Amino acid sequence: MPSYLVTGSKGQLGQCFHSIQDEFPQYQLLFTSKSEVDINKSNSLSNYFKKNPFNGIINCAAYTKVEHAKTDVKEASKINIDGVRTLIQFAEAKNIKLIHFSTDFVFDGLKKGEYLEEDKTNPLSIYGQTKREGEVFLDNSCCLNITFRISWLFSPFGDNFVKNIIKRCQSQTILKVVKDQFGKPTYGIDLARLVLTFLGHPNLFKYNLYHFAQGPKTSWFDFAKRIIELTELSCELEPIITSAYASDVKRPFNSALKTRRIENNLSLNIRTWESALEDCIKKIQLNENF
Repeated sequence: MPSYLVTGSKGQLGQCFHSIQDEFPQYQLLFTSKSEVDINKSNSLSNYFKKNPFNGIINCAAYTKVEHAKTDVKEASKINIDGVRTLIQFAEAKNIKLIHFSTDFVFDGLKKGEYLEEDKTNPLSIYGQTKREGEVFLDNSCCLNITFRISWLFSPFGDNFVKNIIKRCQSQTILKVVKDQFGKPTYGIDLARLVLTFLGHPNLFKYNLYHFAQGPKTSWFDFAKRIIELTELSCELEPIITSAYASDVKRPFNSALKTRRIENNLSLNIRTWESALEDCIKKIQLNENF
């Protein structure tokens, strides 16, 4: 039975993989904490591999604190750049596969249409810069690898926009949400299911970079509006422009990802984010009282 090491298993995406592991009995998923496997230490990887050999790595470890990355450059670089480089070196030495995840923040948001995989990158933030450098290392590596660029990740787990809107709506009567930033949400459970479904597909590694996000293109304001509608929580939304939002971090105004490559190559029909959001909120309601 093929086995895959899942790094960052306690993070949002790692928990998504954990939640659906029973759907894929053909794979053994090895969920590890940082104390068991530190992606910045090659000897940590080697020691774990000796006891639990695996055929590939699904790297869910990432520094994702966009706001904090500006002042925490060292830590962001350590995980998003140095950690990826260590994983690459290990994967090359062991001749194993490496699955990685990147972000829409590698783009500057100036394109009018949706971004293709081959479009020029120009990250505006430290977070985006560190994720882009990780992509470059993977692109130049010799191991069999795939990077999935995703955007606006949400799920029933961890800290994300959907859960934050719900929590804020429980304690505030008016929420201010940005209306002039546009993109496509990505449901973490759908992403994890996609990876495990097609892991053995003969065409999967035809490309080493895919975009995965769920249409239609929307704004943060309209995303929040739908969350409130589905939860039936009573709070008022106030649309604001980016300049009115207190943040020192530059964000792309348009980061909608074109998913034609993955759809065509895998004959994939990606469901809408509205449908995925309904599933997500049902799962949140089963575990949290609101």
